[in-house]
Amino acid sequence: MRLFLLSLAFVSFAYPQVQPTHQPARKRPVEDMAAVERGRAQFKSTCGFCHGEDAKGSRAPDLTRSSVVSHDDHGSTIRPVIRQGIVEGGMPSFPNLTESQVDDIVAFLHHQMLAAQNSNGVPSGYPLAKLLTGNAEAGKAYFEGAGGCTQCHSATGDLAGIADKYTPIDLQQHMVYPSAKSVTKTATVTLPDGTRYEGKIEHEDAFNIGMICQDGWHRSWPLDQVKVEVHDPLQAHRDLMTKYTDQDIHNLFAYLETLKK
Repeated sequence: MRLFLLSLAFVSFAYPQVQPTHQPARKRPVEDMAAVERGRAQFKSTCGFCHGEDAKGSRAPDLTRSSVVSHDDHGSTIRPVIRQGIVEGGMPSFPNLTESQVDDIVAFLHHQMLAAQNSNGVPSGYPLAKLLTGNAEAGKAYFEGAGGCTQCHSATGDLAGIADKYTPIDLQQHMVYPSAKSVTKTATVTLPDGTRYEGKIEHEDAFNIGMICQDGWHRSWPLDQVKVEVHDPLQAHRDLMTKYTDQDIHNLFAYLETLKK
């Protein structure tokens, strides 16, 4: 499986011949521990019977190793599972949880996943030397060519100094799973009578979509009553998931690590 960016698979690669210069420690985002503790209590009462109070599994799987959690960005993959459940897997849905309660569960699961990763020997300060196995020139060629990255990004613009902003492991994660927090997701909604609305998505779940429309008004609709076309600036990254080779990822990471101020 190609998507092993946060796994110990990187340890097996050989060290590069030239050791990089010392890099100052780069801080991870500060967790909202109040949200984590609220999420811990909510998870225990809602999900703990099956997944264990620590989310490490019981009757149901260990969520600290779940791809749903590792691929999540501010609830993007966890929230739909909580809301819809997994019928074929025997997991019920929880449509009555408030948005705040779901947000707290998301914070708790991310906290537990990070703790599990660190306890397994993959700390946030994992040595760059063990990860820097690709060819930066090949990565630059991929960035400017086959990857299509220059359609949205610039090495001297939005990505200038990107290697100073993130730790090596975090940079790898953001390279493949960039944060949706800094982009604007829009949609076109068509009503049964043909009326169309366009605007910025404010809320989206398995049942409803709400957005600020072109006239400045907030509107929302049940998804089963309208036609929705979502315009996601990160779709190109998602499309690359089926095209990346392991070497592409290593080379692209090596190139991004050269983008320092």
